Amino acid sequence: MPSKKASEFYAEDIPNLNGYVVIVTGGNSGIGYETTLQLASHGARVYIAARSPERVNKAIAEMKASCKVKLDLYPLDMDLQNLQSVKEGAEAFMRLESRLDILINNAGIMAVPFKLTTDGFETQWQTNHLAPFFLVKILLPLLESTAAASTSKSRVRVVNVSSDAALLIAPKTLDLEHSNLEHVTGPMSGWKRYGHSKMASLIHARALHNRYYSAGISTYSVQPGIVATNLQAADPSLFGSFVRRTVRWGIMPGTISVADGARTTLFCATSPKAENHSGGFFVPYGKLDKRPDKWNLDEELVGRLWTESERMVREAGF
Repeated sequence: MPSKKASEFYAEDIPNLNGYVVIVTGGNSGIGYETTLQLASHGARVYIAARSPERVNKAIAEMKASCKVKLDLYPLDMDLQNLQSVKEGAEAFMRLESRLDILINNAGIMAVPFKLTTDGFETQWQTNHLAPFFLVKILLPLLESTAAASTSKSRVRVVNVSSDAALLIAPKTLDLEHSNLEHVTGPMSGWKRYGHSKMASLIHARALHNRYYSAGISTYSVQPGIVATNLQAADPSLFGSFVRRTVRWGIMPGTISVADGARTTLFCATSPKAENHSGGFFVPYGKLDKRPDKWNLDEELVGRLWTESERMVREAGF
């Protein structure tokens, strides 16, 4: 077993989270499960936002059975491919809780065949960016009031789980006029749309920082690493099959465990060492990555993502 590096972040470095209220989207499986388990085992009350109550309740039961301490866990019904469901889930949460300390936009889909949601958006664009954007917008008053009442300048945090795909296989920049990327075809089209949606997720964190850091809300985007989860199961192409097999067999270079995959998210959500790097993009394990600065320092692009995302949500009827 390799020795631990003092400069890296580990689950045992998570501070006491008693009194914290957290939402983790997709917290019932994969790195979301591990993220939820670690936050709850360190004292936080955690809501798992997902579209399958049965799977969430099963995950909660498994977490409670595996942990020696009492866990404060709750389901939150929410389907990111349905903006009305996002709205209803967020409003249900606000009826239950008077504060929100940490919001982790963890849920996502990868390289799925082209399809539109009932709201009229490509499924990856909506699931990985637009629905999390809408969720944050609805919850902003609660995030702001929690920050205003906090004695810690960086207690309130939003973390977007993004991907290196934003840098490696996405278009060179955001295409906000054709965000569904209908014109992109070929065997890599699903991956390009995935990278595009994760680029938006990454830039969205910077946009949040620009607007709300002064109000006490810190925001981050993360690349969790190459982790064997059910995310890789959707792409039917030969390339998708190759990725699936190499990751699950552990022969993809850089493949890490689910527990390690959650570490960077947990760092951004909880570590005092992340305090002065709001708006940044982090890679395993809690290292600041400057590569996205080509987008994040483009104030026009960052601002346009926000206004165009607002327009999309508004034109969808919200």
